[in-house]
Amino acid sequence: MKKTFTAVLLIAVLTSLAYAFRLDALGWYLWHNSINSGASAFQLGAYEVEVDGKRIPGVSDASGLTFHEPSGTLFSVLNDEPTVIQLSRQGEVLRKIRIEGVSDMEGITHVTQNQFVVVEESKNRLILFEIGDADSINIADAPKLILGFENVRNKSFEGISWDAKNERILIVNEKEPKRLIEIRGLLKSPGSNGADITIRELWPDKPTLMSALRDLASLSYDEDTDHLLLLSEESKLIKEYDSQGEALSAMLLWKGFHGLSKSVPQAEGIAIGPDKKIYIISEPNLFYVFSPPRH
Repeated sequence: MKKTFTAVLLIAVLTSLAYAFRLDALGWYLWHNSINSGASAFQLGAYEVEVDGKRIPGVSDASGLTFHEPSGTLFSVLNDEPTVIQLSRQGEVLRKIRIEGVSDMEGITHVTQNQFVVVEESKNRLILFEIGDADSINIADAPKLILGFENVRNKSFEGISWDAKNERILIVNEKEPKRLIEIRGLLKSPGSNGADITIRELWPDKPTLMSALRDLASLSYDEDTDHLLLLSEESKLIKEYDSQGEALSAMLLWKGFHGLSKSVPQAEGIAIGPDKKIYIISEPNLFYVFSPPRH
């Protein structure tokens, strides 16, 4: 009886230590970058930091990130104030746009031209609107879609990415439960009663989706490869998935990995550029750029 208790206690201690030091994330990082690297389109294990934690002045609680191809810039949202910020590829603030009619933006994705969709976490909904030249936009009457899922407050939908190739929106639920959701038809019938909109969970039976990702903070879809990057803030880990939900490569956002001088404290947004550079934004106001391996 005493030996059994000691064994159980030892297992509990080792499990706690493994969790505290994120050894699960390290294990999957090593596994994916050695076993599946041949099928990887990104080869995340070979990426190196180019911009390492650059502070963005006048910004706090930045959340979500998307690449805007028409301008070659990035857009993010602030969740402590209803504001969208436009950033250069080096993390310099180009514009701040005040957004009226919304309270809790957590994610943003560029769709086409000047059209964007944001996630409003507190109300569990998506909002479709355009960003023009104005410094203030009222989106109270913009087309909205309420997502019919029961989620835990502050652990709800956060990341969002537009897939133009397949004409769908992808969003992630942070945790309890972690989910990847596909939405089709929103742009074809904005403001409708939702009859032409379909919403479904992707890969509900794929254990690799959840492995080592303690939460799902953001995502970015790459149309060139049909691959998806999922970002975990708690695990400080990015994982690459193919169109079937198989994990292929990984990037650790830890001090000493990929040239990082410090661990990324709270990664909340990820975007892929046309040159396959990966852009990360971390609360409260840190900006990162990772460059792909040279071939």
